[in-house]
Amino acid sequence: MKFLTTILLFFLCLPALAYPSSSENAGKKMVVVPGGNYYSFLVTNSNKPIPVAAFLMDETAVTNAEFLEFVKANPSWQRSKVNRLFADANYLKQWAGDLDLGKDRQKLGNTPVVNVSWFAAEAYAKWKGKRLPTVAEWELAGAGTPDKLKKNMSLTDYILDWYNRPNAQQLPATKTTYRNEYGLYDMHGLIWEWTFNFNSFISKGDSRATTEDEKKLFCAAGAMSVKDRKNYAAFLRFSYRGSLKGSYCIANLGFRCAKSIK
Repeated sequence: MKFLTTILLFFLCLPALAYPSSSENAGKKMVVVPGGNYYSFLVTNSNKPIPVAAFLMDETAVTNAEFLEFVKANPSWQRSKVNRLFADANYLKQWAGDLDLGKDRQKLGNTPVVNVSWFAAEAYAKWKGKRLPTVAEWELAGAGTPDKLKKNMSLTDYILDWYNRPNAQQLPATKTTYRNEYGLYDMHGLIWEWTFNFNSFISKGDSRATTEDEKKLFCAAGAMSVKDRKNYAAFLRFSYRGSLKGSYCIANLGFRCAKSIK
């Protein structure tokens, strides 16, 4: 309930923020992700697939250089000025200052921006005339077949291998993992990414430990309430999303934008 209240406050504040619209929407390549049916990892009462219409998605995660342009145009999102309701103390801590990426600015500029909250990501997306992808959209896009992986390695094996490695001291640049069949880079293997409804499976109750959906996901018998008990990568993604709050800023969590096709 606290997070829902904060979201409501955030959107009530939007008119006062009055972000100027970016004129560089065409600068970021977006690719078409075909529509389809998304089968939720969690088994619901209806157990029906979620229809997803075709949509556009940024081919890469938003970079530090791109996010820098946003905070230049929207001073209220600069590190020293941001409202702590919308971003915790780790917000953009990898930068040297409000508008300074630091001595490695060239290298950092091409890496995905991290330590950004859900609220900051949502504000950036709106500034670009876009939005954050839903869980269903992100999962559908992320399941796209990679163009190349090590011999005999499945996408799930690749994801689990990445999850098992410690975070790099400095993130690699975008387009350094793999490209999938839709033309999307680094959907797995570089950073975790925010989705619009990142904790949508937490359905009721103020304490996450008492929600029915979470009990189904995490208790010993909970594996019976998921679609594929062998999909450990999905277990980790959904448990990670469920642990987040909108103001969290984490060193391996960034985002990319999506857009509906009219």
